[in-house]
Amino acid sequence: MEILTNEWNAYIESMKSALAENKNWQEELDACLEMAEDAKKGDEEALVDLTVYKMEHGIDFEESLSFVKEKAGQNNVYALTQLGFLYCTGVFNPFDDSKKSLININDIKNEEKSNSYFEKASELGGVRAMATLVNHTWVYGRNQDTEDSENEEDSVQLTAEDFIKAEKLSLKAIDIYDNQKEECDVPDSIIALLMSWLSDLYESKNPLSPIYSQEKAEYWKTRSSKLTQELNENDEG
Repeated sequence: MEILTNEWNAYIESMKSALAENKNWQEELDACLEMAEDAKKGDEEALVDLTVYKMEHGIDFEESLSFVKEKAGQNNVYALTQLGFLYCTGVFNPFDDSKKSLININDIKNEEKSNSYFEKASELGGVRAMATLVNHTWVYGRNQDTEDSENEEDSVQLTAEDFIKAEKLSLKAIDIYDNQKEECDVPDSIIALLMSWLSDLYESKNPLSPIYSQEKAEYWKTRSSKLTQELNENDEG
């Protein structure tokens, strides 16, 4: 796979030009140059990281997408997870607005692709994918705590199975964090958020929820607050 293509080089030059007005681009530019250099040396992980970055920014898009899909087919959790994000958030390139047309995030088929990639990554132990699926339930659940939900026609209606699935995914992700932290692909702050979302789901008064438990809600709220406090203290230290 060619690394320094015309599109990639043009993107790097655009970042260098942007530095004149915004020095914040320096960190990303350095990271991109390092990824490319490591990929050229044969570092497989760097090559996957670089190709995912290209895919997300619409650079050499078809070739990049094909490569990432190939890795996903080999059960690469990172590739699967990033494909999930690609099909639900689309392509963004700060220097070429036309790139967003490469993926239509309003297409139901792309929504289905996104979910399927997240599901597969979750099955393989991807905590980021698990957290994303839980977040979907949490977002919809927050607006459906009563039978008379506003904008009911426009909202996604959750089922009892959705709540059960979100609970199982949350507990599985937290268990990986607690007992196999080296396998956890998200920072501690995301786990703290996940605990908070789980608390909210237990607390939800949606009449279809079979997992309502004020006791469990309080437990996970406390754990989330404790972890968040520890992270803040570490940052201050």
